[in-house]
Order: sequence, then structure tokens, then C-alpha cells
Amino acid sequence: MSEDKQKILAVYHRIDDAMVNKDTETLDYILDDNYVSVHMTGYQQSKQEWLEQIENEEMRYFKTMPQKTTITIDDNIAILICETKIDARIYGFRNTWSMKINMYFEKRGINWYPVNASASSNN
Repeated sequence: MSEDKQKILAVYHRIDDAMVNKDTETLDYILDDNYVSVHMTGYQQSKQEWLEQIENEEMRYFKTMPQKTTITIDDNIAILICETKIDARIYGFRNTWSMKINMYFEKRGINWYPVNASASSNN
């Protein structure tokens, strides 16, 4: 695996860990200021709203279980596609969701920054 792919994968794992540990400071640091997450429902959520919902536990993540991950790099843009299972309580409803996450990264200097992500059902 190339050094850039290793860096991207490490960032993704830090995001998963921070979600589970309710570490919004780390998420705020890692994610681009204009980061947008598109949920399975199609709802487009800003980084700030997502972090607030993690803080107040409207979105509470218990465990992430990546199954298969691929990373494609084209110059300073990359996409990480991860088939994963996420054990979470979202707006009061707890479930383990099988999801496909598409996370887009931009390289700035030597580091990779997530700029947006979308999730879809992987059933």
C-alpha cells in the first residue's frame, strides 16, 4: 500500500475512533471546515451540526466494523470506499447498520483532509 493510501486509511480510522469515543475535538480538527456528510436518508449535514449531535448524543456510536476498504487516488483528490457495519443509536433508535461510506479527501501539503462523505445502505 502506498504511503498516501496509508495516510488516508489512518485518517479514516481516527475518525471511526473519535466517533465511538465521542471525541468531537479530534473530529473538528481532522475534518475540513466545510465538511458535509450525506446520510442514508439523503439529509446533508454540516460538520458543526454533526458534532453537536454527537456531543448531545442524538447520534451515539458504539462500534464501527469496517469490512472492506478501497482507496483511489487521482493527483491531490482521493476517495475511500468502505463497506462497514456501524452499531449506533441515531435519534433514539439503536441498530447495527450495514453501510457503504464514500469519503472524499483533498491533499494539502503532505496531509489528506476529508472534505465530504456519503453513506448508503449496503444490504
